[in-house]
Amino acid sequence: MNWSTLNKCILVMVLGGLAHITWIAWYLFSFHHPALHHWLNPDYYYFHLSRMLLCCVLQFLLIIPCVIWRHKEWVIQYLPYFIILVFSVSFIYGGYSVGISSPATVAGFISILTVGLVLFERKIVYLLFLPVTVYMLIAIVSSALGYMTYAPVFSDQLNYSVMVFNEFWVYSQLYFYVPIFFATFVLFEILLTQWRNREKQINLMSQMDPLTGIYNRRKIGLELNEIQLQERKFALILLDLDHFKSINDNYGHDIGDNVLKRVANVLRQNIRDTDIVGRFGGEEFVMLLQNKNLRAAMEVAERCRKEIENELFYIDERTTIRVTASFGIAISEFNLNKEAVIRHADQALYLAKKRGRNQVRHYYELQDADVIQKSET
Repeated sequence: MNWSTLNKCILVMVLGGLAHITWIAWYLFSFHHPALHHWLNPDYYYFHLSRMLLCCVLQFLLIIPCVIWRHKEWVIQYLPYFIILVFSVSFIYGGYSVGISSPATVAGFISILTVGLVLFERKIVYLLFLPVTVYMLIAIVSSALGYMTYAPVFSDQLNYSVMVFNEFWVYSQLYFYVPIFFATFVLFEILLTQWRNREKQINLMSQMDPLTGIYNRRKIGLELNEIQLQERKFALILLDLDHFKSINDNYGHDIGDNVLKRVANVLRQNIRDTDIVGRFGGEEFVMLLQNKNLRAAMEVAERCRKEIENELFYIDERTTIRVTASFGIAISEFNLNKEAVIRHADQALYLAKKRGRNQVRHYYELQDADVIQKSET
């Protein structure tokens, strides 16, 4: 999927050339085999063989300009059209020779067209395959009405017989189509595998913070939705780096980015596999701890706070700095949605900042403070 158009053209020419080699081998073997010779048209032999050899050689020769002049603008822009045209004409000629409405021709055309639509730009495929399709339909009708010779490679003895009962014809059709089917199957399997991997990468990238390598706010929101749907308990920890703006202002954003990455790593190392850590935005992080009570969440937050405080950041060989973080904790309750839990954690974080920063606070302290304030009044 990541190949350039010229590389895809090379692939098509190689496959087309190999297909013609198999067809030529079948033709030579069948014509010179005493038991099979009578099923082929001797008057068409040299004409057909020379055309097949020409198509085969031409397809391999077209690989050369794709390799030598691959960086030239006119080659990139126009050569793919010519290559697909050559491939289409050579295929349709082969299909006409063995029967324009034969199973191998029709099934092969559908397989090749489908792969072409996946591999190449639509304008290339439609511009060339639409005329070929129209020609095929006209040829099918014309041959059915007797205006065009049908399957000239075969003898009249075979063409005027019931072909489906002729073993030579049946096995020949299988011989023609099986390589096309195999190549199509392999290409589709490769393309689908790449497609699935790309979708996984895109999905993963949409959930990750590109700077720190931890989850982003969107992923945290999705996880909170999933946890609440399953009615599981969780603790939510919000933390904010203290005076982070001064780090960016005094030392530059590259130092600030390094601090964020180191802090994310500290947080990641202090959670279980079932827990989640993410960047909530700017210098704010979130930790989602499943099935944790307040005491366990306080222990995790305090451990992270100490490790962040003890982390040493080098500005240069002589200058180092330390950073601190404030933490706010909220515990899920059956009557609270995720927005309320986040709001409670944010209020607890504000309390930690208000009381001097570099500390861990939880939402229930706010409730206790409200009770004391009311009793005093």
